[in-house]
Amino acid sequence: MKNLSTIAVVFVTLVLATPLHAHRAAGLLQASLVEVLPTQIGVQVTLVAGLDIAPKIFALLDTDGDGELSEIESVIWSELFMARQSVTVDGKSVPLKLKDLRTSPLAELTNGHTEIVVHFTADLGRLACGPRTIVCANRYEPIPCAYQINGLVPKSPGVRITSHRRDEREKELTLAAEFAMPTALATQTAETTNHLPKHRPAMNIPLLIGLSMVGTTVATIVGRRRWPAREEP
Repeated sequence: MKNLSTIAVVFVTLVLATPLHAHRAAGLLQASLVEVLPTQIGVQVTLVAGLDIAPKIFALLDTDGDGELSEIESVIWSELFMARQSVTVDGKSVPLKLKDLRTSPLAELTNGHTEIVVHFTADLGRLACGPRTIVCANRYEPIPCAYQINGLVPKSPGVRITSHRRDEREKELTLAAEFAMPTALATQTAETTNHLPKHRPAMNIPLLIGLSMVGTTVATIVGRRRWPAREEP
């Protein structure tokens, strides 16, 4: 099993390294990496524009045409991009949060030397233990694009990926994941349970009443025998 995980990591590295670090001549490549954690899913998408469409990507980012990416332009483009991303768990959509947007100077887009990197997360909260189906999709396509999407081997012992399936264009990744209770949480739960006060057995009220009545009767009889009634003169 360890060998299989190692092969998966090497395979992902080789698949992504060649197109991302070489200068693309044509098209827009979008490569996504998905990491599943016990309470969060992290997604990183790297966009690399080829020489033929670099001016179009340049225009999408630099809407005022001044040759620089302003904060407002960055926000506008990231909102458009994020609107085309999705993460679902067992068929239910999970809210996404943009964490980081990085790009080289826009002037470098024209020679195919730059990358645009978007990092966002989907917070899962505290899921119940058991199997989950996670689907991550990238549907951002301002122009015809090539896609790659891969899942990383989980670092946390609380998550295990049992299957990894991509659609034909690699725009969508479906993961079957097993979530287990983290060791620290399990230990804390066990300790809490052991320190809970034990319940005392409920008292038998009718029995206590009966014993009390018997005690009163016995005391009365004994008292009469010790102190006989005086005869009136």
